[in-house]
Amino acid sequence: MLALGGFSLLGYLGVQAWLETSGGGSAVSTPVVGIKNYQLPNFIGEIDNSGYDVSFPQCHQELSQRFVGFTIIGLNNGRPYTTNPCFAKQWEWANTHSARAIYINVSDPGSGPARARGGAIAKDTLAQIKTFNIAKNVPIWLDIELNNDWTNANRSIVVLNEVMRILHKRGHPVGIYSVPVHWFSITLSADVSVPTWLALGKYSDIAKGVADAKRACTRTNFGGRKPAIVQFVGKTGDIWTDRNILCDSPAGLVARP
Repeated sequence: MLALGGFSLLGYLGVQAWLETSGGGSAVSTPVVGIKNYQLPNFIGEIDNSGYDVSFPQCHQELSQRFVGFTIIGLNNGRPYTTNPCFAKQWEWANTHSARAIYINVSDPGSGPARARGGAIAKDTLAQIKTFNIAKNVPIWLDIELNNDWTNANRSIVVLNEVMRILHKRGHPVGIYSVPVHWFSITLSADVSVPTWLALGKYSDIAKGVADAKRACTRTNFGGRKPAIVQFVGKTGDIWTDRNILCDSPAGLVARP
């Protein structure tokens, strides 16, 4: 579950300014994270463009009963090879909405070959997907953040590409969930060839969060792309909730139950 802490706000603003002036990535030799010739699947009909995401931090929090178009549920307990202890309950809630997806934590502490690390994370994810009877077409977002262990950019890119290659081969659309400062530190700002999900941070003013999310949809961000989904953390009463806005079509970002 990504959060843009105060320690990284200046870094976020600095990297965002660089992205706006450079176009986000762009030398021909820039490495790419994603799937070659990636094609988005079809999505029939329309859904409301608002959504929530929840994971293990919300295990003891009442899930919102307000209508939103989609939900995204964290499969892990903050690290690869772990399970969100209340995933089953949260997934049941997700299936009451128009569309849903899951996200997984990825990391690379540097032990063993990078491709083997990526393959092991993908296989653990597929095993959990089988346990929870999650359909093949459900998109899987890779949560890339500094709260998990990383070694160097070259290894990180290999790990991420291997995770996505295996999951995509098994029928799952894939995407990258991050913020510019984390992506820059972990991959040295590699380009991305799959959809991206951008996290903005906390907003006590919900209307401002929605406005900034919609504005972010129109701007090039990490990976040299405009985001497909933008998240902000909004406060309702004493509770902070991860809220999301779809920037365009839901195809490949979420799937119907």
